[in-house]
Amino acid sequence: MIYLIFQIEYWPYISAFFTWVSESAGIFVLITGVIALTWLGFERKRRGSFFKKKSEDEGTSTISKLLRFLSYFGVIIGILDVWAGAMGLILDISPSFKYGAITPHADHFTCIFLIVVGIAMFFKPINDLPLSSILGLIAGSATAFILALLIPDSAVEFIAIFINPKLLLIIVFIIITVLVAFTAKFSIGVLQAISKFLSWPPVAFVIMIFGFLQGILLWGFGISIFMNIL
Repeated sequence: MIYLIFQIEYWPYISAFFTWVSESAGIFVLITGVIALTWLGFERKRRGSFFKKKSEDEGTSTISKLLRFLSYFGVIIGILDVWAGAMGLILDISPSFKYGAITPHADHFTCIFLIVVGIAMFFKPINDLPLSSILGLIAGSATAFILALLIPDSAVEFIAIFINPKLLLIIVFIIITVLVAFTAKFSIGVLQAISKFLSWPPVAFVIMIFGFLQGILLWGFGISIFMNIL
């Protein structure tokens, strides 16, 4: 019932919002520049140097907490960035209304920029979390829970002849947890490495400048830095 109410009453608004995101890549490039600015400030403060990593102390000042909060807020912006970039490429949507009036096609560089940086934004706050282990625990727990629900009593009685059913569930849980964690470690590690590189102060500075410049050009003037390349 709740799902039906949500679907009927709120789906048009949700659909309209994501349609607007798809048509507003220029705005999200500008917002991405703001998030990169928080990366620049947070990483500069945490490292104690613009280029080299001198300190692991992130500090507890109000500024540090604000920068960290904005970094976590970047997860949401990152998801919207990926959506805007992907929809722009797939549907050939111009990144702003002014840009579309001049060139009614997607700006490929803007779309690729949003997808790459959007993924980095998503993984930036969780770089220090054992994400692969968390995913493994979730997968192992879900598998054991589903098996406990789906296996009929007759099968449980048969299994009990050879091994304690509870012990079997524990074994399944351990195996699935290890397999998923091991697989995810390599896949997620690559994305986290990219995220760390993009948040490195010199690179974050470049992203910030590009985001501000490209966003203003797309949104305010309807042109792109790379307009005449593709």
